[in-house]
Amino acid sequence: MSGSIQRVPSQKILITNAVLLPSLGHTNDILVSDGIVTSIGTIKKEGETIIDAQGALLLPSLNDHHVHLFSYAASLNSVCCGPPDISSEEQLGHILNEQQGNGWLRGTAFHESVLENLDRNWLDSNGPERPIRIQHRSGRLWILNSLGLEIIQATGTNLSLHDRNLLNRKDGRLYDTDDILSRVTRSEMPPINIASKKLAALGITGINDMTPTNDSIIWDQFESLQASGDLLQKVRLSGRPCLSKMHSHNNRISLGETKVHLHESCLPTFEDLLEIINISHQSNRGIAVHCVTETELVYALAAFKTAGTICGDRVEHASVVPPILIDQLFELNLGVVTQPNFIHERGDNYFVDIPEKDHSFLYRCKTLLDADIPVAFGTDFPFGNPSPWMAVNSAVDRKTKSGHHLGRQESIRLEIALQKFIGDLSNPFEPRHIKEGQAADFCLLDAPWSSLKCNLSDQNVRMTIMDGEIIYDRTQKELD
Repeated sequence: MSGSIQRVPSQKILITNAVLLPSLGHTNDILVSDGIVTSIGTIKKEGETIIDAQGALLLPSLNDHHVHLFSYAASLNSVCCGPPDISSEEQLGHILNEQQGNGWLRGTAFHESVLENLDRNWLDSNGPERPIRIQHRSGRLWILNSLGLEIIQATGTNLSLHDRNLLNRKDGRLYDTDDILSRVTRSEMPPINIASKKLAALGITGINDMTPTNDSIIWDQFESLQASGDLLQKVRLSGRPCLSKMHSHNNRISLGETKVHLHESCLPTFEDLLEIINISHQSNRGIAVHCVTETELVYALAAFKTAGTICGDRVEHASVVPPILIDQLFELNLGVVTQPNFIHERGDNYFVDIPEKDHSFLYRCKTLLDADIPVAFGTDFPFGNPSPWMAVNSAVDRKTKSGHHLGRQESIRLEIALQKFIGDLSNPFEPRHIKEGQAADFCLLDAPWSSLKCNLSDQNVRMTIMDGEIIYDRTQKELD
């Protein structure tokens, strides 16, 4: 649907003929003054910037409740080394050798289905003669060639002995070293401005960055990026316990949860986990625990049961939730931020890699909601596709890339799935509504609901507005 924007120098915006959720039967006009919704109804036009929605759907803008922004920005200058783009050893070798240049070659999204034992020796024999580092799609593992290892070991001479030892793996497979590698390989800021514009084009005005190593330095970088205009979105920053001392200088960055990244192969001691929870709770700060296996979830629930929970405590991913743990999630009053997009993106691999008995427990939605467990969605980009629309559709149809259903009984209605991306950053489990007194954060689509509900995608995003400012306008982009 096309439509023109009449721009008038003004602090006011008038959106006309828009259809709002949940009342889909009639159109409304929405008046925005100084970034706030001041009136909804039938409004006389008085020289404001006028946007004619033409009967299309106007939503609260989308918030992605689990992302890794810096990694996403870096991935834009990286080579995809895993499914769906790369599915074989031959393809991996070909794509790596296609990359011209002499500096770092950065790969992402690698998975064992491409090559079971990717290591330093394989990269030395099959890759180009330049430093290479390839990230596993889990985010935990980097694989480097010999040139890459030599560079980081030479650059990292000022690191602690513990950190140097982490970089000294002869096979080039470096686990849980993302923060260290960033310090010794990143000479300049990744293209945050490009990443931010891409998110705006998806209707996203808010993100909760869940990178576990986020600290005061990263906080300052986010504030600086927002001040310069390179980062358009509002940010809730989760991460290390030390973030608790940070205070926002504007309304576009806020303190998020303490992120605890559990790994089944190297779980922290129970006492150490309890200490992290207790310290965070003493600051009235919630805990967000990464749980992608049943063992990790059991461990996290045991810790919460011992330490107690507060408002804001949540489980990230909850990739596998067997029935026996449902009641525990409810009793502990924990929310779940999950990623149904992985059913579409990785589902075909799950049929192979995950025991059949667990298939119905993967990235559950309906069962959790039916049990009155709060649920919100995040995409986990760049480890997942950044499009929330893909995640919404996957929550509805539960189809893999090949078209097979996975956990079909966990399907939820489209209207419910949409709500999981429109919760407030500080309260992701309660959907926002467009009403007077609220911030003017909108996503205007290009069609009425009757058309969208049959074929909803990121291509339907016409305009994104944050605090009354248009940060994405497809019609202008088309004109340009």
